[in-house]
Amino acid sequence: MFRDESTKVIQKAHAQWGVPETSESGESSSSSPIPASSSSTRSQSSVFEAAMRLSTTAKAKGRRHFEGERLPKEISAPVVDKAIQFYVEHYVLGLPDEPRVGQELQGERWVHSREIRDIMAAVGLAGLANLTGDKEMNTLSKHHYGLALRTMASSMRNIASLDLELVLRGIVMMAMYEVSARDEAVSPARTHVMGAAAILSNFLLPMAPADWTRGLLQLCFSMVASKQSSFQYLSPEPNVVIPTYIEPYCETTLPGSLPGTLFDWISILGETTSEADRPSVELLKVVVRFVQLSALVRSQPLVDGHPKTSEVVQEALAINEYLESWNSQQQHDIWAVTEERMNDLFPPEAVFEGCYHVYDDTYIARVWNHYRWAHTLVNQLLLESVDRFPTSASPLVPPEQQRRSLDCIRRLTRDTLVSIPTHYRHPKLRPVHLDCFDRTKPGAGIGIAGIPTLMFEVKVAGSAPGIPDRYRAWALGILETTYRDIGMFQAKALAGFLRRLVERESSPWCSPLSAGGRR
Repeated sequence: MFRDESTKVIQKAHAQWGVPETSESGESSSSSPIPASSSSTRSQSSVFEAAMRLSTTAKAKGRRHFEGERLPKEISAPVVDKAIQFYVEHYVLGLPDEPRVGQELQGERWVHSREIRDIMAAVGLAGLANLTGDKEMNTLSKHHYGLALRTMASSMRNIASLDLELVLRGIVMMAMYEVSARDEAVSPARTHVMGAAAILSNFLLPMAPADWTRGLLQLCFSMVASKQSSFQYLSPEPNVVIPTYIEPYCETTLPGSLPGTLFDWISILGETTSEADRPSVELLKVVVRFVQLSALVRSQPLVDGHPKTSEVVQEALAINEYLESWNSQQQHDIWAVTEERMNDLFPPEAVFEGCYHVYDDTYIARVWNHYRWAHTLVNQLLLESVDRFPTSASPLVPPEQQRRSLDCIRRLTRDTLVSIPTHYRHPKLRPVHLDCFDRTKPGAGIGIAGIPTLMFEVKVAGSAPGIPDRYRAWALGILETTYRDIGMFQAKALAGFLRRLVERESSPWCSPLSAGGRR
């Protein structure tokens, strides 16, 4: 499935921006402002050297925060090394399940891998290009992404000697590149996630290690969340669950069903998941059920009074009932969630209302947030159905159920916002703050892998109907900060959708529900 497109990509970018052509080794055929730096010729030690240079800075200052300023292209610090340092500093250090400082990377095998160097450079260059507006960095990021694809394809030719941990990390980082670099409605990142899931599923046996099954579960959850996100991304109404009209989709953007292989993987997980993690599989099934319902309401018009509309509402009520039951059953053992408050310790823009969650581990924390976004959207669908289809929905969703839905949304939204420090470390947080959040043990594998889905979850929470204005404003601040911090384009796009809702709410002629549900 991996195809080398590096030459085509670099030539197209060069033609667009008037940058002189570079050879495959990275050397300019004429006087080029882009430093030559090919991963195939540079020493593996340069990756670690970049991390070590970072270590001194990280200890003294914590994670640096780029506010969009341009970085000087110093001869002593090649741009690719800067990009790797940016990646290590913003996409690795301090995140959950990752080392806090550069010196701790010394024992991480993947850091020293030639296969990983190019994709680290590509992601770092993409983030810096977004923050600085540097077209040359953008071009170079595409070049290193193409090299990473080529290297990954080569490493996968011999399945017998496949380094599963290294390959999975590399593929996840490729998906990270897609959400960081591209402004596309249907991100190619999902293809990488599916590829990683396909590889991992072939290694799962009835007695597979728990981290393997957890890895596949997270990939499946990510695929489903990405599908729901693309429905709303494609729509001219990205903040609603039921569009007011059906957009005539072209063949490439038609909301389709989830891939059939997903259901094969869910079946495999049903046989391999431990008893303690089995609630994850049960939740995944019902979230898939909701996304299928969401695809239905976006692919065909619903008419008030028509039996099909009533069926949609009844299905949403059934999903809502199941999610309520799932939540009530997961209040003990490893699934218990503890909320703690320290008003005077944290920067208010980094920790919502001074509160944070403690989970058994970061995997459990991620699963809880998948429950939250799905249950939020189910209740939003119910409220929108009453507003849009009163004849069909009002008998099924009486005022008491509407009140419960609004209460549920407010609770879920707040829980999502309170959970954020467990998944993403705001640049204003310091080591003393991380001691609180790190009471949640590692368990999710790769820290940055959860950030794209978290951005979608924050956007769902911030655009939910009936929430207080301060919830919405705080969620918007997190999306904007994430973009300024790591340069992930997805965060910028989602912030734009949420900002549109905030601006619309101030309009006196919009309906309460379409504006976000303030009543």
